[in-house]
Amino acid sequence: MSSLQERVIAITLLLSMLDGYDVLAMTFVAPALTRDWEIGKAALGGVLAAGLAGMAIGSLAIAPLADVFGRRKLVFAALGLMAIGSLLSAFSASLGQLAAWRVVTGLGVGACVAVISPLAAEFSNGRRRPLALALTALGYPAGGLIGGLLAAFLLHVADWRAVFLAGFVFAALLVPVVLIALPESFAFLIGGRRPDSLARLNALLMRCGQPALASLPDPAPRHMRGYRGVFAPEQRIATIRLAAINIFHAAAAYFVLSWLPQMVADAGFAPSAASLASAASSLTGIAGGLMLGAYAQRGGVKGLTIIAILCLAGAIVAFGVAPANLLALTMLAASCGFALFAGTAGLFSIIALSFPDAARASGTGFVVGVGRISSAVAPLLAGWLFSIGWGRAEVSLVFAICSVAAGALLLIHSIRRTLA
Repeated sequence: MSSLQERVIAITLLLSMLDGYDVLAMTFVAPALTRDWEIGKAALGGVLAAGLAGMAIGSLAIAPLADVFGRRKLVFAALGLMAIGSLLSAFSASLGQLAAWRVVTGLGVGACVAVISPLAAEFSNGRRRPLALALTALGYPAGGLIGGLLAAFLLHVADWRAVFLAGFVFAALLVPVVLIALPESFAFLIGGRRPDSLARLNALLMRCGQPALASLPDPAPRHMRGYRGVFAPEQRIATIRLAAINIFHAAAAYFVLSWLPQMVADAGFAPSAASLASAASSLTGIAGGLMLGAYAQRGGVKGLTIIAILCLAGAIVAFGVAPANLLALTMLAASCGFALFAGTAGLFSIIALSFPDAARASGTGFVVGVGRISSAVAPLLAGWLFSIGWGRAEVSLVFAICSVAAGALLLIHSIRRTLA
């Protein structure tokens, strides 16, 4: 891979880190917000779900525009939404205002998550593609790790509003990076058929050490572009299976991501300790994703992903039944993070590579967006279950079953694709 390709992968990693920070920012501030505003778990679940609902809309409605207007322009739009949402979240005066601005932030995150995986896939070569996609997915726990450590510090020296202000600063800093260093993708330049597409494509090929082309390659047929390609007869069943897998995996994942700090705090520990437990989850998540990406280069990414998702189910059950001991809860949070992000890295790689170039952003956006709906419902469901008296063990079991369902469906999907 050329230095330009490596730079693009590095940018997708940074964008994924920002996504991870923005998504988890609400979970970092949840214990402090609950204390300061004296809100119950059901109301907290609603605010947690608001950002995830915005992510679903961003993935389903905004991300497909990347197949029309280009990946680069969508990244700019996503950064703008994340910056505005984070800034105004910090100045919210009520729960309703905070929920509204978390929706705006979620719109940007949802669009960005669905676009950076296609970018990583399109700028990496065949041998390095699984690792590049895994590295992109790892930005999420890396952002969560940095966010957890930073939130623990900010909550100690300031208040929860500082956590959102930090998110605004990070988004603003990435704007010039994307402006200067992120080119448009090969796939969009080929499919766009604009007057300058050939010149731009050849300039990009030369920067990647590849020979120039005399003419643009034939674009994908119209019926294989955007959502038409996602639901083309030969693609439809695979799309539905992947969406179902992500629905169950996202429910389990966002239960952990949204409620883990609050469950630690409910066990009798300070909000800063809860943030550190979340950071431990993100740290081991980086290790899990790196290991999966390294082994995936040798083949067998689907098998490794199935194992990781099933291990997540076991880790969630263990966290649910653990005693109120900070060391034990932190170690089990770390186990959850390792399995969760290894499974997510593998699943996002499978999703991005399951669609043709002309429909990759739309297909990834659809599958991720459907999962975001599940991820928005999961915190609400968990908050309701807690509010009616269910304990940590019972609620954890519900979402562990979701993880088992995701692993079983991915196994079926792998068998069907192998036999097809």
